[in-house]
Amino acid sequence: MLSTHLKRNRTLLKILIGTPIFLWVDSPYGDALLKGYGQSIATLLVFIAFVVAYIKSHHRVKAAMLVGIVVGLTGEYLFSQMMGMYHYRFGNIPLWVAFAHGLIFASVFRISHKAWIKQYEQRLQKILLAFAVVYSIFWLVWANDWFGFLCTIGFLAVLFTAKKSRLFFLIMFAIVCYIEQLGTATACWYWPETMLGIAGSLPSGNPPTGVAVFYFLFDAIILWVYLNLLHPRLKIRYQRLKLIK
Repeated sequence: MLSTHLKRNRTLLKILIGTPIFLWVDSPYGDALLKGYGQSIATLLVFIAFVVAYIKSHHRVKAAMLVGIVVGLTGEYLFSQMMGMYHYRFGNIPLWVAFAHGLIFASVFRISHKAWIKQYEQRLQKILLAFAVVYSIFWLVWANDWFGFLCTIGFLAVLFTAKKSRLFFLIMFAIVCYIEQLGTATACWYWPETMLGIAGSLPSGNPPTGVAVFYFLFDAIILWVYLNLLHPRLKIRYQRLKLIK
């Protein structure tokens, strides 16, 4: 019984266990222990996980993962390097980030499409929605996180219109919160005390709670590239089925 339960939740367990391991490896603590090779080893670990997930994924998810490498790096350069929204500890964009976004996408996709998840979809949506609201309010009170709170409102507003993908994005929100908390706790990256590091702007938590809203943009771009550039015929079929506009 336990073995069956673990098999059903392998993807989630990999995220819960694997994420703190590779982030610790990339952290100052892991880097010191590994004689300066922490980030390189973390990149290797994420790359291996990406390859394994890629092999096991549906061909459509595979395409999305590859597109995600380009979209993810572009977004990282825009938000981190140009806008200064957050900063990695070496001031760079770690190479593992190139594979991490696509890996997260594939993992959340796999979790949200599991049969037992679909069976309890409505209940899970309510639980995860409650988590998003409570977590955001708690972080607002605890860390004066107005930036994250407003991002969460934006997340919920977009979520209201994304009925067919609601569970996917709610799972994404919870996982991104988990990764952000671990990433900042291990000092792999940090968020300024104010939005974009601008003095006098909105106070921000480290991390802000609603950063998953930016994954809407990430996934929307991937979907657009996939349907308009790679598989336009599939877009027409989806439109006939009224799955997209």
